[in-house]
Amino acid sequence: MCAMETVKRLPSVEKPWMQFFSEEAQKAEVPKETIYEAVVRRNKGYENNVAINYFDRKITYRELIDRANNAAAAFAALGVKKGDIVACSTVTFPEPVYALYGLNKLGATLMTLDPRLTADQLKEFVDRSGAKILLMVDLFYDKLKEDLQKMDLEQIIIISADTSLPKTLRFVKQFKMPAPKIKEEGNVITWNTFAKNGQTDPDASYTAAYGENDCAAITLTGGTTGMPKGVMLSHDGFNAIATSFENCGVSYTRDQRFLNIIPMFSSYGIVSSLHMPFCLGLEDVVIPKFDQEKVGHYIKKYRPAHTLMVPAHYEKLMNSKEMANGFDLSFFETAGSGGDTMNAGTEAKLNGFLKDHGSRFPLSQGYGMSEVSSAGSCYCNGNFRSLSVGYPLLTNTIAIFKQDTTEELGYNVEGEICMTGPSNMLGYLKDPKETENVMRMHADGKVWIHSGDVGYMDEDGFLYIKGRIKRMITPFNGHKIFPAQLEDIIGRHEAVKSCAVVGVKDFDHVQGEWPVAFVELKENETPETVLEELKAMYVSELDDLARPIDTVFIDEMPREGMGKIAYKKLSEQYNAKEEARRTQMVS
Repeated sequence: MCAMETVKRLPSVEKPWMQFFSEEAQKAEVPKETIYEAVVRRNKGYENNVAINYFDRKITYRELIDRANNAAAAFAALGVKKGDIVACSTVTFPEPVYALYGLNKLGATLMTLDPRLTADQLKEFVDRSGAKILLMVDLFYDKLKEDLQKMDLEQIIIISADTSLPKTLRFVKQFKMPAPKIKEEGNVITWNTFAKNGQTDPDASYTAAYGENDCAAITLTGGTTGMPKGVMLSHDGFNAIATSFENCGVSYTRDQRFLNIIPMFSSYGIVSSLHMPFCLGLEDVVIPKFDQEKVGHYIKKYRPAHTLMVPAHYEKLMNSKEMANGFDLSFFETAGSGGDTMNAGTEAKLNGFLKDHGSRFPLSQGYGMSEVSSAGSCYCNGNFRSLSVGYPLLTNTIAIFKQDTTEELGYNVEGEICMTGPSNMLGYLKDPKETENVMRMHADGKVWIHSGDVGYMDEDGFLYIKGRIKRMITPFNGHKIFPAQLEDIIGRHEAVKSCAVVGVKDFDHVQGEWPVAFVELKENETPETVLEELKAMYVSELDDLARPIDTVFIDEMPREGMGKIAYKKLSEQYNAKEEARRTQMVS
């Protein structure tokens, strides 16, 4: 008799994470509608509820929809039609939100760009997209206006933070700087002039029908390894995220607020911090110029039931003066955390802080990427497992694959994290080579997004991140070192406020890197004492090859625009100093 063959158990087939969703939720489907139609339909009968809270200026869902209709008519008057792309270089104000849904009503696409892009980068995306119209925030217009006139643009529409601010606040008081004066001439007009060309009748402009592969918006990747890429997001991608959160088990009610601090030029901002709250009928508190030092002020003032921030923001909240006297955080339903990795020490500190301040739930950590319309996994309602980034969202399937292959691995085996589902991007804007590298057809007939991240999944469907393949440090001898492992150890030290481990050049061999730890301490801590204690932890928990060759104490961890640690900058600075030191020794 032949021995029975053991059948390999695969997460993508068994989907163990479904145990965390109700029977009703498991039947939910992503509606086949445009994002404009989704916001209109989901808020029918609730038009008088507040959609946007912009520095206490309350904009209702009726106003939001009417102004989106106005924007649609104004864009149509400029000749915008289905399939066109309009560029938008701004942070989150009400006006670009109206533009997003107004263009969507026409079947056109808003391409959101970080206003801090250089003139050359901006021109690259304008040329690549074929955009003839650019929306730009006034603060950056003055610096770029000469370069803008060299681009093939038919219309430049200048948006000001002032336009929707209450008159009692206005620009100077809120942003502590003079509002730029915009001269309307040539192809340059202000948003107010643009809007006057639109009709106020909601039925006055054409409404495009839903198309499964139509592009609803284009956002940019982080660009940490070179030129950012344009990520084309579909209607399904936007609406799948909203459907997933609607059915995740959290109680979303129309009297709740969502604190929105993530700029809309990112997928997390435009999908998870704008469209998702709108689809759930929440009051979206928009903070266009986020000051990390004021996070305690915003939480105390607005008392949001839901928010999405990066770990650095929660660290600032924990240490803010507003939280010093045990401020009650029981109003938190979901304190969402994503956009950057969190080590074990930081996780424990932040969850302890939330518990001590009355929050019923731990941090709702998540994982995702622009290429899956922002979120891929998270955990809710206390379904918490330390060091994990939750389980897949309802509409997502996540599995682990052998690196550089389409061979799926079983539970508790490390490999590349891949995702598939309706939130998959349509591809990178006019970049087929990179699209093919990330979006790959597997044997199951589905297209999977290859994340470039290493992790594993346990038998309950919880996902664990071990590190970025590109962040992996490989010494000359081929030993693999994942910075996240070292960061977990360092982050457990009570004196450590923040830490980062990066690969630096091995000057003694022709190839390879070594790990160096950068540490930011809490106030009044002594580096010499902490260093000796960290070295003892290295010896106790790491083999010789995995220990940092140096531990550098810095006053403040450098951050990028979204609050992520600037790993590349740390590495480059260390390499430059070491090269200068060696040169000096030789001379």
